[in-house]
Amino acid sequence: MEIKSSSSPVLLPPEAGYDLWARSWDRDPSPIVALEKRTITPWLANLRGKRFIEASCGTGRWLVHATEGGGQVTGFDLSPAMLAEAAAKPGLPGRVALADTRALPLRNGCADTVLCALSLGHIPPAEATVAELARVVTPGGTLIVTDFHPEASRAGWKRTFRKGKEVYEVENHPYSIAAICRVAAHAGFALRQLSEPCFGEPERDVFLRAGRGDLFETACGRPAIFAAVFQRS
Repeated sequence: MEIKSSSSPVLLPPEAGYDLWARSWDRDPSPIVALEKRTITPWLANLRGKRFIEASCGTGRWLVHATEGGGQVTGFDLSPAMLAEAAAKPGLPGRVALADTRALPLRNGCADTVLCALSLGHIPPAEATVAELARVVTPGGTLIVTDFHPEASRAGWKRTFRKGKEVYEVENHPYSIAAICRVAAHAGFALRQLSEPCFGEPERDVFLRAGRGDLFETACGRPAIFAAVFQRS
């Protein structure tokens, strides 16, 4: 992540960007990922025996968490390289597959918990993506969505990573949190919790390890992500 970078990163579409980033993604210190983990880990505490689907699962970090918690997991992503990283992790061989989050190869109402983490802005239109995620949640089930906060994107924060001497930016598309909530409500979901956290002291060390300690104080001044829990009636 870069904040109002003065450089001009190479812009890549999501599939190409994450294929290039995959080998180092788990090792790269990310304040956004750290903040998201701090925010939603308590929401994913009761997965034993639950059918857990993660769309745009990347390297499978939340699939591992769900597996360790006793969940029955399946993950989908459009990046073969990210899926290869996921498939190499304990409990995930045979549990991940190539698929577009906008057209999941799943029957209606097949999952107790569906998660889409830090990906909506990569999958336009975000509203249609949420409708597709909602489709596969069983009655009484839960949909959890997280992403870069739209205010952070408007302020110039970018989804970037470094490969060698080059900086790359992954393409991102704007949308509103209110529109996402309206789509979920139209699909029969009630908003149970909405969090719009800012960075805090737990993320300071991540900024330092990323070599961006100079950005910490400025970054703490506005919401960095949003995270929403919806429950289907």
